[in-house]
Amino acid sequence: MKTFEIFSETKVKGQNGRRKFKVVLYTIYPDECIDIANEVGTEYNLNGITWIREYCEQALPSIKGMFLRVEFLDEERTEICGHGLTDIIDGVPVLENATTIGTFTDGYIQEIEGDNGDKILVCIGEGEIDSSCYHNFCEKLDSDIANGIYPQGSVEILKAEDEEAIVYKYGYKEKGRIPTKFIHSGFALLGVEPADSNAKLLELNNKEETEMTDTEIKALIVDTVSEHTNSIAEINQVKEDCAKQIAEMSEQVEAITAEKNEAVASSEEIQKALDACRAEFEELDKKYSALCAEMDELRKELGEAKAKERIGELNAKIADFTDTEKEYAKAEIEAFMANPMEVEINSVVSKIYEGIGKTAKADAEKKVAEQNAAKAQVEDIFSVVEVTTTSTTDEDVDIF
Repeated sequence: MKTFEIFSETKVKGQNGRRKFKVVLYTIYPDECIDIANEVGTEYNLNGITWIREYCEQALPSIKGMFLRVEFLDEERTEICGHGLTDIIDGVPVLENATTIGTFTDGYIQEIEGDNGDKILVCIGEGEIDSSCYHNFCEKLDSDIANGIYPQGSVEILKAEDEEAIVYKYGYKEKGRIPTKFIHSGFALLGVEPADSNAKLLELNNKEETEMTDTEIKALIVDTVSEHTNSIAEINQVKEDCAKQIAEMSEQVEAITAEKNEAVASSEEIQKALDACRAEFEELDKKYSALCAEMDELRKELGEAKAKERIGELNAKIADFTDTEKEYAKAEIEAFMANPMEVEINSVVSKIYEGIGKTAKADAEKKVAEQNAAKAQVEDIFSVVEVTTTSTTDEDVDIF
């Protein structure tokens, strides 16, 4: 696989403060890996994603303008870690710990040679790194690439503007989900294991073109020949020194390989322990959820029991009142029955007594009025009666 391009010596490194780069964003799987019957992809990366060419081609325009990011671990800004994720707000990842070091200018799909020599189809992104601001990191990349070490990475995608979420062909699947509608939002160079082993930096242009005059080119050639002539003896000595160093390094490599094998074995044990802890956590989480559901049910039953108890207390308090008297507090009784835990029993009883009092007062006033009316009738019966008599004289008497 071609991973590094070396330009001629007539080019000056980082003259305009930018370094061109090329990365593999992700591996694209053949259409035949779609299991239509089971509605799932049979080939996928470690994140469970099956990238299909048709849908990736539709999203290619979104690569232009997206960012190249890293999460630096040191003040010199040479050691990197993950995506820099700090939170997820409204379904959008927040990458507060990430640093933008460059911008993508183009994206396309191409067949390349994989690490094992096989041809693979990949999505490639090209762009520029700000080498002025991240000089140390670019120097580190140059050193790593020169030693055959190519930083791996991971693409970041978001929902399309007209969608509420990323659209998958058969819906979301843990393994074998197929994104059909999405946009590319960024690519992070990682210091940890990526989901796709083919996602990595392919090229970092070591030198950038600049125009030189014929005189400058001739002078450069003369200086170069002179330097090479004077350096032959030094080169021979360097070769001898290199041979010695190679022998020493071979011994060191053997020792490092042994240590690495031990570390791998230890890592496998740690992974087993982590898997066991994860399984135990999942089991405890299920038990916790079951206990929470049971507790909620008990709370509900307790609330219903307390409500019944309060209703019983109210019924006992108003048992001696007649139905007519209870009507005085009809609204209060209905409110209590609707929410026994919030309405006071005494407010219901007080309302009944208030109604009884008002009725008693009205009856008393009515009785007084009736008594006053009866008294008035008696006085009329026994009032003074005037009698008028007609006087007679003897002249008016006629005995015959």
